Amino acid sequence: MRTKLGQLITRNWVIKLVALSLSLMLYLAVSAQQPTSQILTLKLNVEMPPGRTLTSKLPTVAVQISGRGSELLKLRAFPPVIRRPVPDTLAGSVWLVRLQPSDVQIPKGVDVRVDDIVPRDVELRLSAVQRKEVRIVPRISVVAESGYVLHGGLSVTPAIAQLIGPEDRLARIDSVSTVSVQLSGVTGPFTRTVPLDTSVLGVVRVVPKDVEIAGNVGALIERSFAGILVETGAGGFTSFEVSPVRVAVAVRGPEELVAGLARDSFRVVAHLPGAAIVGAYAHLTVVGPPGVIARAVPDSVVLRRRPPRSPPATPRAPRRG
Repeated sequence: MRTKLGQLITRNWVIKLVALSLSLMLYLAVSAQQPTSQILTLKLNVEMPPGRTLTSKLPTVAVQISGRGSELLKLRAFPPVIRRPVPDTLAGSVWLVRLQPSDVQIPKGVDVRVDDIVPRDVELRLSAVQRKEVRIVPRISVVAESGYVLHGGLSVTPAIAQLIGPEDRLARIDSVSTVSVQLSGVTGPFTRTVPLDTSVLGVVRVVPKDVEIAGNVGALIERSFAGILVETGAGGFTSFEVSPVRVAVAVRGPEELVAGLARDSFRVVAHLPGAAIVGAYAHLTVVGPPGVIARAVPDSVVLRRRPPRSPPATPRAPRRG
């Protein structure tokens, strides 16, 4: 009986071994296509800004992943990672991270789903930094077209930047500037977004990264205002008068400024460079509104002796009849 049982087992054993192998392979193939899940233990990777260090240990995170068995097997060669960058704007020494399943980076070509992550809230401690507010200096040159000029200066928005970094580094910085930019062929109002120059900041971070520069390039016009009285005041002019007494003022500037000017927008003041003598010349200075160029025509006047005043006439006594 035992002999027959042994012969039954060993008969055609090669065929039976192949059949067993095929069955096992079929079972594994079917199992690999069945959905399943597993828990992976991953380490949180934190990307630190320049100049900051992590003072606490990085925690491990349990991640539940589901998918076909064949896809889960791929994770053995290419495990997923959890990577979170520390915000540049963070100045505190404690960073509370709230993890989401979307934070788990699955390798490309692996079709799995992240179902859960534990713990969700992670507290990390970082080296301390300070904040400091500084002004922003624009390094912008405007090359206007012929017949145009920049007026009113440039505006910077925002005008203040916030620096974040070690206290000793911040103490050396009083301002930040934009990168050097030249604007040409500009007419009329304009705005440009210009990045800040961070090349000299080292580990110090700045917020914002760029600013908006605005200005106005207007057309130039010229006007002339005649008959403006020359002011001499007191001093060396006491015994003298100037000739001519009235002069013209030639004005050049942006159209919208020059168009609104009038004669009373200017004062012409005489200045003596030397002693006050007959025939000496006094230079003229024009005082006018900002943003325009004004000059007197002529640009100097000559001194003349002031004629003596005639004595007042003596009233006649009435005749008696």
